[in-house]
Amino acid sequence: MFKRGVGAVARTACGPEEEQASWWSSAPGAEAVFAGEAIVALTFLVALPGSGDSYGQRGWGAGVLFGFVIVSGVSVPVLLCLGVLHAVVFTRPALALARRTGRGVAAVAWLLSASAASALVVRCAGAPYASALAWIAGIGVPPLLVAHLALRAGTRPGTVVARTSVATPVLVLVALAAVSGMSDAGAFDTYEPPSLERAAYVGEWRGEGDEVIRLYEGGGAAVERVKASGFGGNGAACTGTGTWTARAEDPRYGTRAGVEIDVPGCSRWGETWEVSGTAARPELFQWIGDPDTGDLRILRRTGAATATHPHG
Repeated sequence: MFKRGVGAVARTACGPEEEQASWWSSAPGAEAVFAGEAIVALTFLVALPGSGDSYGQRGWGAGVLFGFVIVSGVSVPVLLCLGVLHAVVFTRPALALARRTGRGVAAVAWLLSASAASALVVRCAGAPYASALAWIAGIGVPPLLVAHLALRAGTRPGTVVARTSVATPVLVLVALAAVSGMSDAGAFDTYEPPSLERAAYVGEWRGEGDEVIRLYEGGGAAVERVKASGFGGNGAACTGTGTWTARAEDPRYGTRAGVEIDVPGCSRWGETWEVSGTAARPELFQWIGDPDTGDLRILRRTGAATATHPHG
């Protein structure tokens, strides 16, 4: 099949034989296809949330489209250089091997072999081998397929490059718009925080280091060494007693259910803690600063839910 494709190129009026043997005509369009794949993959990597809790962080939404259009425009030369490197390692040798042997399966064999070797390198960085192999081989299929179809149809290499260079950005914009719309619609938000009764908040909650919050059945609260979260807190810690109340979810502002803890005398104390985790292992969390760039603090319940205030 690949032999037929290469032979078809030789029979067309595409130009002198030297052009047919040139490096860029041996895999026409492969670089542009790879560049488009890279942009789309990065888009999904950033836009799609993980399977766990985002702790109130919002997806980029429409910012995915705007940001990646700018980034991809600036990084086009870099992506094209990577595309050339990819074609040199994967696409061109695969097509050359298929042409020499006359068997299309030889191209597939080269792609899988090169992908397997590359996955070993990625595995040394800590990635699972099977996943790395699947991703690398999958990325190599579209450039190889486009180049094969172009050679089989006998299309001029310059025409193929021009067409893929135009079609790839269009497909990338379509993918970006789809991801942006789905992200804004909440299609990827699979995590649901637990719905806790008031009694489930009662107990001891501990964070990193020595941070402790104790919530008592009667509404009392005790705080030990919990960092201030307000502007200008300068790392100050709060220790004291006060009161707490359960708060309901407020969809208008995108806030979850949780607790409000009032500790008089604590400067810039962050009263609001939102619920996370699971019903079996609940958590309370709070951000210091902006949720996109600030410091996430998580408290996990360690004491019994039937804790009572030491003073009655």
